[in-house]
Amino acid sequence: MNPRQIYYVARREYIARVRNKAFIFMTLLVPVFLAGYTLLLPMLFSQTGTEALSLSVADFGSGRADALIERLESIQKPKITVRKIDVDSKSEEQIRSELSDQIRAKQIDGYIVLTPNPEIGASARYYARETGNPVLMSRIGDAFRSALLEGVLAGTGVDFAQVRKIQRSGVDFITVSKQGEEAGGFGAAFFSTLILGMLLYMTVLINGQGMAMAIVQEKSSRLIEVVLGAVTAMEFMTGKILGVLGSGLTQLAIWLSCALVAFLYGLPALAMALPSDMSLASLVKPQIVLYFSIFFALGYLLYSMMFAAVAATCSTTEEVSQAMFPAMLPLILAFFGTFYAVTNPATTATRVLSLIPFFTPLVMLTRVNVMMPPLWEVWLSILLLIVAIVIAFWLCSKVFRFALLMHGKRPTLVEVVRMMRAA
Repeated sequence: MNPRQIYYVARREYIARVRNKAFIFMTLLVPVFLAGYTLLLPMLFSQTGTEALSLSVADFGSGRADALIERLESIQKPKITVRKIDVDSKSEEQIRSELSDQIRAKQIDGYIVLTPNPEIGASARYYARETGNPVLMSRIGDAFRSALLEGVLAGTGVDFAQVRKIQRSGVDFITVSKQGEEAGGFGAAFFSTLILGMLLYMTVLINGQGMAMAIVQEKSSRLIEVVLGAVTAMEFMTGKILGVLGSGLTQLAIWLSCALVAFLYGLPALAMALPSDMSLASLVKPQIVLYFSIFFALGYLLYSMMFAAVAATCSTTEEVSQAMFPAMLPLILAFFGTFYAVTNPATTATRVLSLIPFFTPLVMLTRVNVMMPPLWEVWLSILLLIVAIVIAFWLCSKVFRFALLMHGKRPTLVEVVRMMRAA
């Protein structure tokens, strides 16, 4: 292979990609999306947009209605107005029918039915026009449990206010490792792993598919025949992959620069927006940035070769869309594997997955972020990933050599294997 020819192909691919409007749009959109995802989403889930709520309470013998009403009306947001229903002369079915009609007529927002429960004192059912707000449902549930607890503690001499403080208390989680002690626990590890995993997943998927589409378009327009008149198939494939890798690293550099600027200029606001059990240091660590860069580049190379090989066997964009799923499947499975690894970082299954090259970029990155594994495991996974890249390059070069100029019906897997043996 001629390095100069590879350079020309890579430069052409790189310039074409970074000047593409879709590339520019994604480069600018992803930081905005991730900023909104990590800052706005927790804020949205931590509060309810309902300002006022009108409820009714019907108690059929539990005796906890007054305590529940007191707890509901003490909620600051939303401001809840509660009316107690007289149930002496009507059955539960009649009262429920009347209150449900009031909900449909928008006279009230909902109602709670209390019934005796021999084990805990009372059972509650909440009927409402809208029951999809998790924050509101949680606050109503807390008010009901508080009313039950007050009934249990009545007459025992226990300070109920102190009990309420105990209920609202929590545990600070500290991770102990060879590097020292670090606050944050699961929340910091989960959010930072999700952000980094999404970055790698999205960039590899989008740019890899973009490269595959570009190869097919060059084949269908017969431009590839002109290009192969000046370079070999191996030089073309290597230049394409390096050009895509360069564009991906450019995106990564821009995103890291945006993150650095955001941290430098928005530290106070960002620190206030994070949950109390998280810190900025727990979300961004120098070693994570280092390993992320390594796994990003190696994972990019491995999957780009797979996408390029699939594209070489296709003649139309419709064919490449259908054939791309098998190449995408390991990446999709690896992404879902991070959700298992983030909660089970030290299990045998996670350790095995992190050493499989197709899963290494995401799963090993998760292990490094959540619970730092032995260094020999980390560098063994990197070595195995490099070996897989070399093997993938060798196999893809054989596919390129025979399939790049093929037109018409897409070859089957058996035919592709036969081509590779012939090469």
